[in-house]
Amino acid sequence: MIIQLCKKAIERLGPEQKPLLSSLRDQEHTLVVKDCLDRCQACDKGLIIATVDGMPVSAGTAAKLLATVAELSDDS
Repeated sequence: MIIQLCKKAIERLGPEQKPLLSSLRDQEHTLVVKDCLDRCQACDKGLIIATVDGMPVSAGTAAKLLATVAELSDDS
């Protein structure tokens, strides 16, 4: 799966960003970090913004994003 991530949201994670990115890579997803995914209202609220195979998703924590990605992976 191709996962686009908002750079600002990922940077906001601080030390949590490395485990998140490593986990997604370990699951053999293709990661693309973009400056902006044009969903600034959600991003400004502190959510992690992503697009997973074209589907916009957001999550409050890295763990929730990983769970959402796993759920979408199972559906494909």
